[in-house]
Order: sequence, then structure tokens, then C-alpha cells
Amino acid sequence: MSDEILSQAEFSLKNSDPSGAERLLNQQWPDISRAPGDAQHAMAMVRMAQGRGDEAERLIRAAIQAEPNSLRHHIGLGHILTEVGNHAGALEAYTSASKIDPKWPGISVALSQAFFSLERFNDAERAARQGIANAPSSGAYEALSNALRAQGKGQDALTAAEEALRADWQDPNAQHARAAALMQLNRPQEALAIFDELVQRGIDLPILHFNRAAALEALGRKADARNLYEDVARRWPNLPNLMASVAAARKRL
Repeated sequence: MSDEILSQAEFSLKNSDPSGAERLLNQQWPDISRAPGDAQHAMAMVRMAQGRGDEAERLIRAAIQAEPNSLRHHIGLGHILTEVGNHAGALEAYTSASKIDPKWPGISVALSQAFFSLERFNDAERAARQGIANAPSSGAYEALSNALRAQGKGQDALTAAEEALRADWQDPNAQHARAAALMQLNRPQEALAIFDELVQRGIDLPILHFNRAAALEALGRKADARNLYEDVARRWPNLPNLMASVAAARKRL
């Protein structure tokens, strides 16, 4: 019965119904603090979907305390901390997960992304290469591309992005990585075509719109670039690193 409730709750979450998932979990476990680790994990995901990150972190840590050798709980903690911007904590969580199962396919990619967020780009590259060695995937090559680009290795970053697309030619993250590498190689027209295609596919991420503005700027389309930078600032004012980049762009235009 418990497994069935957990499956139903996960189904509700996947269908953007966190309230429904919460009702199911509360019916089975009225005191979630006494529930098994998997139930606390599920409720943590509910709280994240509700924008209640502090509660989500407390619940997933309780799940870890109940089941300290559970790979998924440590990974869940890493995802939650990444979402709330605690990248150092996420790195610690993913490192703990890697000690439980260093060959889990996504763990090296998660580590690479955490290192990248902490601007430890050499470590991000190393983790991505380990991920490729463990299980070559679009995500691992994309992580490598990002790490290489951050070190100014544009051509190598482009090669890695193209490997990511060979693994999954529809992966929007890999396509974005390819376009970002093209920007670093001073090929903004090619990059813009990719950014435009991603927007047409319905991808709506701040870094995509910012990079599209940068491509427009590089092509001399200053009015279009300025308008798009302003749109990014209006829609995502609470991303400090992005706002710093927008401020720098405003001074140039």
C-alpha cells in the first residue's frame, strides 16, 4: 500500500499537482516526521514544487538521517540545494552520493555542474571527463563543453558540444552549449540561428535570452540587443550574476 501511495504521489507531482501529492502523503502518514525516508523524500519534492525550499531541505535531510546509505536521498538533497542556490552544499551532497555509488550515471555530471557553479572550472572539466568515461552521454559532453568554454577553450568546447549532439541531436542544452561555443569563437551569426531555433521550440531560460541578446549585439543589431537585455532584466531581476552581466551590457550600448 505504501509503495502504491508513493507512486500515486509521484504521478501527481509529474502532472504539476503538488497539492494532490500532499493530500495522498498526509492521508498515509499524518505525521510526516515519523514517515519512512521515501515518504519524507516525496514530501520534500512537494515542498520544492510549492516554492518552500527550507522545508524541502529539512525533509530530505530527515530522509538521509533515516536512510544514510540511500543514493537517491543524497542526490535529492543536491538537487534541492542547487535549486535554492547553495552550490557548495550541493557539491557536498553529490560528493556523498558519489561515495555510495561512484558509477551512478548522472553523478559525475551533477558534480561537474556544481563545480561549474562554484567557478571551479578545472574540477568541472575533470568531473565531466569522468562522467564520459563512466557512461558517455549528451549531458556529460555538454558539461565538458561548458567547463572548457569557461576556461577559454572555445574550439575544444565546440567539439565537446558536437559530441553531445551526436549522443542526442535534439538535446536543447547541448544545442545551447554549441551556440555558446560558437559565440566564443566569434561566430555570432551561426550562434544566433541556434538561439532563435531554441526560442521557437519554446525554451524559455534566462541564459538563452541573454546569450541571444549578446549575439545580436555582436552582429551590430544594438537596438534589438538592448530591448532583449531589458526584457531579461525585467523578467529575471533576482538572478544577481545575470543582472551584473546585463548592467555591463547596458554600459556598452
